[in-house]
Amino acid sequence: MPQDDSNRLEDLKRSLYSRNAPDVRTRRKLRFSDQTSEMKTDWEHPQEAQADSTGYGTQTGHHSMSFSTKLLIVSAVFCVIAVGAGAYVFWNGGNLISANNISIDISGPVSIPGGAPISLSLVITNKNSVTLKATDLKVSFPAGTTDPDDTSKSMDYYEQSLGDLKPGESATRVVRAIIFGEENTHKELKATVTYGIADSSSVFTKEQSYDVLVNSSPVVLSVSSYKEVISGAPFDITVNIKSNSENPLKNVLLKAVYPFGYTFRSASIKPASSDSSVWSIGDMPPGSSRTIVIQGVLSGEDSDLRAFHFNIGAQNPNNPVAIGTSFMSAEQDITIEKPFISLGIAADNNTSLTDYAGRFGRSINVTINWSNNLPESVSNMVLTAHLSGSAYDKNQVTALGGYFRSATDDIIWNQQTNSELASAAAGARGSVSFIILPVDQSSASRPVVNPLITVEASASGDRMTSNVPENTTKISRDLKISSNVSLSGRIIRTGGAFLNTGLIPPKAEQKTTYTVVWTVDNTSSAINNAVVSATLPPYVTWLNQVSPAAENVTYDTNSGTVTWNIGSLNAYTYGTSGRREAQFQVSLLPSVDQIGQVPILVNRAILSAVDNFTKTNLQGTQDYLTTSFSTDSSFVKGNEIVTE
Repeated sequence: MPQDDSNRLEDLKRSLYSRNAPDVRTRRKLRFSDQTSEMKTDWEHPQEAQADSTGYGTQTGHHSMSFSTKLLIVSAVFCVIAVGAGAYVFWNGGNLISANNISIDISGPVSIPGGAPISLSLVITNKNSVTLKATDLKVSFPAGTTDPDDTSKSMDYYEQSLGDLKPGESATRVVRAIIFGEENTHKELKATVTYGIADSSSVFTKEQSYDVLVNSSPVVLSVSSYKEVISGAPFDITVNIKSNSENPLKNVLLKAVYPFGYTFRSASIKPASSDSSVWSIGDMPPGSSRTIVIQGVLSGEDSDLRAFHFNIGAQNPNNPVAIGTSFMSAEQDITIEKPFISLGIAADNNTSLTDYAGRFGRSINVTINWSNNLPESVSNMVLTAHLSGSAYDKNQVTALGGYFRSATDDIIWNQQTNSELASAAAGARGSVSFIILPVDQSSASRPVVNPLITVEASASGDRMTSNVPENTTKISRDLKISSNVSLSGRIIRTGGAFLNTGLIPPKAEQKTTYTVVWTVDNTSSAINNAVVSATLPPYVTWLNQVSPAAENVTYDTNSGTVTWNIGSLNAYTYGTSGRREAQFQVSLLPSVDQIGQVPILVNRAILSAVDNFTKTNLQGTQDYLTTSFSTDSSFVKGNEIVTE
């Protein structure tokens, strides 16, 4: 490095770090020169860009515009445009239209009793400077609204044309309806105005909603029952319904929601639904009332809490067993308690809680099982079985160890008849029993359909410590009696539906035809799925002749089985047109080894069916049928034996 340059750098360094250095100049006037300075105060750097050939100080002839100047110009232009647009709208924008310039004012009560008519005043005002064309008003109502002139008709909406609305013009409409709902529920109505404008095919809307509070229900629903019930014991629930409306209530429905473990048994008014949970109350005039008593059985564990829910409302027009608009709901909580003495009824060792199916002419052994659930002894226990039903005959009762009081149809067991009932220790168990024979009480003039025997058992006793009498609710069990279905069969040669041919007596290796007749009768209850089947021996041929033709009798050539599908059969068919009979024709070709014998034409036939009342399978049989057509008037003894 040259000496001069080195000295200059040193001087510059001392000046930079010296405390006596002169103030740093923050601004410097640039001198432009045609020649570049040769003095260097820094190390050289690689050249990054090609400099102008005229040098750093060369005059370019004009200055570039700064960013702030550009921003100022753009802002000024925008301001001018905005002011112009605003002035145009102010002086010339009166023809623009806005939904905000259309008002829908709704006046009416904010709180109404359910089922009372409501009147709303709607004022629609056009605040635009142009005319609204083909203006329509539509008021949509909440579910359950009805026509005030006919409460049986639902009212989903009100719609009316307002025509054209000029600038500043208003249209007023009064809308009436009856709104139903549960107490203290909010209902929303929505008013919609649709309109168009001149020279446009578009349709515009403006909406306004209105809330109203239903402060009372149109009906009063109350439910009453026991707070505690015994598992398996029948009890009642009473439902009271009273109209609280100034107008008649149309098509009222009551809906029950049963808890788990509840079994419906009966009601004072027949349910309208198949699951016995809906009642059709019908029309209720103002102030009228209805009462429904529902009986059933609740099963569960000790201290279980179950809730019964009830809802009342107007019928859904699309579903006759559904509520379209709810008026009110109520519920009843019931706790399951274990009785001081548990009871159970067994029939022929069947301890199920369901009904038992018995048969006429067959005795039933009934056992009443008991157990003491108290932590102390019970004295003076008395067990009672009360008997009733259409198949009950007091002459067919055998009390085992008890006393049968026929005047009241009660069997009584106490400490006089059973010493163990004098005192039952805590947790003690025992049983008593009797025998009963179901009897068909039907007559030609009074047939008994769906016969049964009902056994109601109850227990009472005293606590040893407090000498307080204890009682338990009765439990019951139905002994349903199945229908007696019968199958009979016979062979005929004459008088049947078909012409029979061949030798009589039958001759070996020659064909002889016969007609088979099957008859099915039924007694006390209707049956379904009835079928009769039997097989034919290999030397008997099916001739595919059936009468009546409507009877479904078929033959399977592979198995040799004749099947008669009967289907359903009414009760008490004997001697009536309801009995079922079918005829079919077969051909016998006896072999020489059957000479002197009476060949079988149809093997043992079996009838199977299902009893609609007891839900049990029924069966009947017909023994094999031979060539002995003894029921035929043309039969002569010996006609049944095969000859040479």
